[in-house]
Amino acid sequence: MPEPALPSPTPRHTLVAAPRDYFIGPVFAATKQATSRQVTIGDRRYQIGGFHPLDAMKRPPALDVRHARAIFTLLSFRDPFEETRMVRFSMNEFCRRYARTNGGRYSRDIRRIFGDLLDTYIRIQDVETNIAHSYRLIERVHIEERPIRRKDDKRAENPQLELWFNVITLSEEFYAVMNRIAELHHLKLDVFTGIRSPLAQAIYLYIPSRAHHHTEKKPFEINLTTLLQQVSHPIPEHKSRRHQLFTQHRTSIIAQLDGKETLSGVFRVNLVETADKTDWKLQAWVERTGQGKQPRKLPDSKMVQAFLRSGRTREDLERRLNRIAPLSTYDRDLLKLGKIEVEGNTRFFEMAKALLGETRFEGLLAEAKGYAVEGVKATKSPTARLIFHLMEAAETR
Repeated sequence: MPEPALPSPTPRHTLVAAPRDYFIGPVFAATKQATSRQVTIGDRRYQIGGFHPLDAMKRPPALDVRHARAIFTLLSFRDPFEETRMVRFSMNEFCRRYARTNGGRYSRDIRRIFGDLLDTYIRIQDVETNIAHSYRLIERVHIEERPIRRKDDKRAENPQLELWFNVITLSEEFYAVMNRIAELHHLKLDVFTGIRSPLAQAIYLYIPSRAHHHTEKKPFEINLTTLLQQVSHPIPEHKSRRHQLFTQHRTSIIAQLDGKETLSGVFRVNLVETADKTDWKLQAWVERTGQGKQPRKLPDSKMVQAFLRSGRTREDLERRLNRIAPLSTYDRDLLKLGKIEVEGNTRFFEMAKALLGETRFEGLLAEAKGYAVEGVKATKSPTARLIFHLMEAAETR
């Protein structure tokens, strides 16, 4: 969970200070928005985009996670001890922090995003008094026009100039918010930008604050339908499609979120069915790090003992267990085809996947499916046979 502002960044991570409300509510949408969005956070109601206080004809878009990533990256260049609204940066370095590359495609995207930030206003209304004020995040982008430098650039044949900008002026209102230290939280920028899915980014921005005081035994829970609605993501009509949205592909939404660092610990997520079986719900909690952290309670000690008998270290064991994630749709399909009982064994299979690695685990699942397709009978049951083979694999390097 983002924590109150700290005096300086750590060597390994760029800690970015930003308004606290950005981390306790879904201010930034998961997908591009053509209209306005409203988000209520405590006693403040945010209207984001869709209006312009000086030009009623303008309908700028609401802000999404692309804009969040740009503003957080911009703030990473800000010196909090300099009394200026101007933020200076190298565009190459900006692209590296924003997308871990300085490719031209990202440079062009960032220009468009800055254009949105110049046009889009945020209106904050006090719920009790109904008094509202509006402001932009960015007041001005300082643009410099230069001749095309590369002679092999097709634009060099035209009387055209390159647009350069490496200075941006924050609005007075946003600058004032950034100077109210008590209202700021911190974000690990490199962790946030390392998440590739916009939906996963939107969830990472504010769900850790909800899960901050929760544990694996008492996790924070939210239905997928409600979660998707809150981050303004299209909601699949069918329950199975909502589940698939979070679990499909090897780098699923769940896999991208589970195990991500926060300033107070490790963000954990899981999916379970709702009691009425009409939806799935996201469970989230934060595992504490540092002194006083309790040892992990392992779901199956025999699997751990088998892993350690192979000669691997406890450090390797912990490192792999930190990658535990829910089974993917592909995994569940293989288990179903292999006539394996998943209910009651889910956590064991998730741990086996983390310890053995995805390739080896899925190979054994495919083997179990092959036994079922070929009609090869098991001594006890297909489930017991697969568990034996997983234990056997854990005991060998």
